[in-house]
Amino acid sequence: MYLSPEPHDSPDAPEGEELSFGDDREPRLGGWLRAHRRLVGVVALSALLLAGASVGGWVLYQRSRQPLPPPDGPWPQTGTFSAFLCQGGDAASEACSDRGAVTGEEKQAVAAVLNTSPVVKDFHFETQEEALANFRALPGAEEDPTHEALLDTIEAADLPESYRGAIGPGDWRALKRRLEALPDVSRVYVFRDHFWWGKANLSIALCPQAAGIYERCEGRGAASQAEKDDVLGRIHALPGVEAVYFEDRAHALKVWRHVWWQGAVTNRDLPNLPEAYYVKLTAPPVIRDIRKSFAGVAGVAQVSDVSGP
Repeated sequence: MYLSPEPHDSPDAPEGEELSFGDDREPRLGGWLRAHRRLVGVVALSALLLAGASVGGWVLYQRSRQPLPPPDGPWPQTGTFSAFLCQGGDAASEACSDRGAVTGEEKQAVAAVLNTSPVVKDFHFETQEEALANFRALPGAEEDPTHEALLDTIEAADLPESYRGAIGPGDWRALKRRLEALPDVSRVYVFRDHFWWGKANLSIALCPQAAGIYERCEGRGAASQAEKDDVLGRIHALPGVEAVYFEDRAHALKVWRHVWWQGAVTNRDLPNLPEAYYVKLTAPPVIRDIRKSFAGVAGVAQVSDVSGP
């Protein structure tokens, strides 16, 4: 699970803040989680936010049995947004710390902004109970110690109500500014759609140089070539493999800069970024079964379904 910072309002030349994938400056689990469970829950939920191979490429893959480089594109210009509403005594948000819960009239004001925005394609309101249910259903939750620790303490009342939706090309900064100007909105996140949606179904991330958030990779360095070869062989053994791509850290950095178009993802983050295999399958993956088949495999950091939102 990525813990996201408040993004900047400049997609081109952000300053100051950097996206962290975990290092020795990050707070540890345990008591910190319980003390900040509302903030971490909000950030975790924002993650609910976060093409296909050509015939020629498929033939090349079948002949060589070696992974292909990532496709050239397309790079999606669509995205998603989440606008979290204030809660009574919300110390995690300066704008909401001295006010009560949002009223029905204030919610209507948020909906009015969304209804009149030319970039909003659709949106919906999410209650606290729905937020908790969605948090419990996050993909990969059973493998995430942070998620498990939060579930031990978090309740629906700890999570904010929100508006979420899809956006098309246009002035996303203007939408973000309009929402943030409302006194009942605590924070707004806007992300571009992920590069790999529609191009692959499965991601198998390898251990990076720095373990970061990947508990499996604690106490070791990046995956070795022998480990990569072993993982690749196991991928070939999966049913319905159509194509396999290999993403190096440079391309991973480019992908995160695309998704986090408002944040500062820099070369400094490279040691924390995993190399990964992306797999195109002939049928949607049964992700639970695939995770089991890669459980305990040396060099594997995380297995994820990347078919789409």
